[in-house]
Amino acid sequence: MYCNACGKIIAEDGRFCSHCGNVVGVPPMPRKLMRSRSDRKIGGVCAGLAQYLELDTSLVRILWFFITLACGIFPGLVAYVLAWIIIPEEPYLLPVASSHQPVTS
Repeated sequence: MYCNACGKIIAEDGRFCSHCGNVVGVPPMPRKLMRSRSDRKIGGVCAGLAQYLELDTSLVRILWFFITLACGIFPGLVAYVLAWIIIPEEPYLLPVASSHQPVTS
């Protein structure tokens, strides 16, 4: 494989060119914090945090519950409602329609 920037030969599984330091291939997508649409119990805040932090959703929910109890119920609820308002919801994905339409005569 060749580097797109300098043209030098690089390893097939390389992510960076050892000569110029250019990123080879498609750079990874940045993670975005978004509320979940599919794994929500109330507002999807804990599921979105779990997905962003790459943790189990149940673990994040349990941690949120115990932190809320430890700090006081009112501040925990206010933090959840603010997160519900501030964190955007993940986009709604419509199923892709098939391009093969049945022929009717």
